[in-house]
Amino acid sequence: RPMPEADGAMQIAIVGAGMAGLSCATRLAALGHDVALFDKGRGPGGRMATRRVEADGTMLRFDHGAQYFTARDPRFVEQVARWEREGVVARWDAAGEDAWVGTPAMNAPIKAMAGRHDVQFGTRIEQLLRDGDGWQLDGEGAPDRRFDAVMAAFEQRLPSEQDSIRHHGAIGWAARNNAKP
Repeated sequence: RPMPEADGAMQIAIVGAGMAGLSCATRLAALGHDVALFDKGRGPGGRMATRRVEADGTMLRFDHGAQYFTARDPRFVEQVARWEREGVVARWDAAGEDAWVGTPAMNAPIKAMAGRHDVQFGTRIEQLLRDGDGWQLDGEGAPDRRFDAVMAAFEQRLPSEQDSIRHHGAIGWAARNNAKP
């Protein structure tokens, strides 16, 4: 069990600086925890990544993941409204009345989220090492730092009959990605 610091704050590592990792970091930071994110990519994006290519002196942008997103949960609707005021998202009526896109590219809201956190890009975390009551990260670019908690994925299927979990304790939603058709 992780041991928080005297003030209750924990040192937490999150591997992956996409929407999920950054959303988790935002919530944990709001609760007073010290959160560091690590991503193997050159910049934020994850499934909302944008690639740039120069052709004939013009910079072209290509969205490699989500083409748009929707906002239905009231908390996410509030966040999207803040992003709209900041100019990092806009409605895309051609995709539907509830479709949103990042502006100038799909990764704009992810860049805005990443700018508020300690994110280390170009870091490939390959394993977690138990260090007393905490954890050390190991891999290319991994920091020499101890963490109280780490968000992790597993190489093998966990022994559970369920492929998804909703509203179970601290878990709002979790799913096996390889269970998708």
